[in-house]
Amino acid sequence: MLISLYIKDFGLVESAELVFGPGLNVLTGETGAGKSIIVEALKMSLGGRAQADLIRTGRERALVQSTFDVSRAEQVRSALQEFGLDEGDEENDVLVMSRELSRQGRNICRINGRIVNLGVFRGIAGLLVDMHGQHEQQALLVPEKQMYLLDRYGDPQLLDLLAQTGRAYREWQRSSRRREEIVAGSRERQQRMDMIKYQMEEIDAAGLSGMQEEELYRQRDRLANAEKIKMLAEQVVNRIYKGMGQCPAAVDLLGASQNDLRELRRYVPEAGRWLENIYSAQCLLEESARELASYRESVEVDPRELDYVEERLARLERLKRKYADSLAEILAYREKIAGELEQLQQVETDAGGIDDLVREKRRQYEQLALKLGALRVEAARLLEKEVEGELRGLEMNNVQFTVQVSDGEPSAAGSNKVEFLISPNPGEPLRPLAKIASGGELSRVMLALKTILAAGDEIATLVFDEIDAGIGGRTLQAIAEKLARIAGERQVICVTHAAAIAACATTHYLVKKSTRGQKTFISVHKVEGEKRVAELSRMLGGSSDSATLVNYVRKLIK
Repeated sequence: MLISLYIKDFGLVESAELVFGPGLNVLTGETGAGKSIIVEALKMSLGGRAQADLIRTGRERALVQSTFDVSRAEQVRSALQEFGLDEGDEENDVLVMSRELSRQGRNICRINGRIVNLGVFRGIAGLLVDMHGQHEQQALLVPEKQMYLLDRYGDPQLLDLLAQTGRAYREWQRSSRRREEIVAGSRERQQRMDMIKYQMEEIDAAGLSGMQEEELYRQRDRLANAEKIKMLAEQVVNRIYKGMGQCPAAVDLLGASQNDLRELRRYVPEAGRWLENIYSAQCLLEESARELASYRESVEVDPRELDYVEERLARLERLKRKYADSLAEILAYREKIAGELEQLQQVETDAGGIDDLVREKRRQYEQLALKLGALRVEAARLLEKEVEGELRGLEMNNVQFTVQVSDGEPSAAGSNKVEFLISPNPGEPLRPLAKIASGGELSRVMLALKTILAAGDEIATLVFDEIDAGIGGRTLQAIAEKLARIAGERQVICVTHAAAIAACATTHYLVKKSTRGQKTFISVHKVEGEKRVAELSRMLGGSSDSATLVNYVRKLIK
C-alpha cells in the first residue's frame, strides 16, 4: 500500500507531501489546477518518464519519493531478495522508492536508499502499483493487450503453459534458422571443404611430420660438398701422419719434442709437467686423426641422394610461401584446417537430420499451443460472464460481452488471436471493442476488468486517472460505488472531477494553482470536515453558501 508521496521542485510543485490511507483516496481541483502533475510525479517515482523539462524553473534538480507498506507483499519481498535489496530485517515493512533528476540529465534511482539501475527500479515498481489512465485505456483496444488480460485472468496452469509454449516456439525458430543457415551455406561450405582437403593432402604429401628443417639443410650441404669434404679430411690426416712437402708429420714433431723434454727433465724438474701436456696433445691428435679418417671413408658422393634432399627442401619452400613462414607453423596450420574440416563435416551431418529436428520442434510447439488455446477458451467463457456482471453494475444492463479466441499466426504467445467483442444495446451485433465503444463505455469495460483482475492480484494499489471522463448521471454513481467496493479490498487512488466519486473517499486531497509574485505554484491540501463540504459543493457547480446544496453534499458523503 502507498503510504506517502513526496514531491520537490517537480513541474510547478515546489514542495508537497501527500499521505494516503487505505480505501479510496481522491485528488480533485479545478481543470488545469495541476492534478496531472501529481500523477506524473507518482509515475516518475515508479520508473516512468523522466525529462529535464519536468524540473521546476530556477532549480537544478527534482526529487520524487514514494513510500510503501510491503508487510503483506510477498512478491515484492521475494523480488527485493532476488536483487539483493533486502536488508535482512524481516521486521522492516517499509519500502522507499525515490528518483532524483538533474538538468545535466542524471537520473538516479534509489530503493531504500540504495542506487539501482532503472530496469530493477521498474521491476520492483511494477509489483507495487497498477496505473490506469488514458494511455492504458487506449491500449485496451489492441488485441495483444486483450490477450494479455485474458491470460492474466486465467488460472496458474494457463500462465505456466504460456511459458512452456514460449520456450517451445523459440526452440522451433532456432532450429528453423539453423536449417536456413545450413541450406544457404551449402555451396560455399562444400567449396571450403574441397579447398581444405587439397591443402591437407599437399602438406601431407611433403612428409613434414618428423622432419627437422635445420638438419635437412645440413644434409644438403654435406651432399653438395662431399668431394671437398673428403679432400680436406685427407689433407688433415696426412699432415698428422705423413707431413706435407718440406713439413714433417705432426706426430713426428710431437715425438721429438717429448724426447727433448725427457732430457730437459734431468735438469729442470718442472719439465715433467710439460712432457705430460705434450703427450696428452699427441694422444688427442691421434684420436682426432682416426675419427677424421673414419668420417672420410663414410662420405659418399651420391647425386641421387642430393637430388632427393634438394627436392624436399624445394617442396618445403613452396609450402612456406603458401601457408606459413616455418615448418612448425605449416604443421600448426594443418591442424587448424583439420579442425575446421571436422566442423564443416559435422554441419553436413547435421543437415541430414535438421529437417527432422525442425518438424519435431514444430510438433511440440503446436501441441502446447493447442492446449493453451483450449485453456484460453475456457477462461474466455468465465471472463465473459464476470465482465457482463460487472458492466450491469455499471449501468450497462443489456450489454453482451464476448471474448473471441480464434486461430492466429504462431508466436511465442501461442497461435491464437484474442479480441473483445461488445454489444452495448439490444439488437446491435457484437463488434470489436475498438469499433463500437465510446469513451464512457471503454472506461467502464476497463474498470470492470480491473475489478475482476484485482481479485487475483497481489498488487495492493490501483491508480485511476479521470476514470469518470465522459460519464454522468446514474452511471457516474455506479462507478463511484464500484470504486468504493474495490477500495474495500485494495487501496485506490483516483483523480476525478465527479463529486459522486469524491464523496466516497476516505482521504481527499485538493490540488490548487496559485501565483505569488511572478511565479506559479501548485499546492496540495488534505480537505476534511467543512473544507471537504466546500470542495464537493464547488464540484457540483454551486456555492458552499447554499444551505440546500450543503445539506445535499452532507447527505452524499453520508
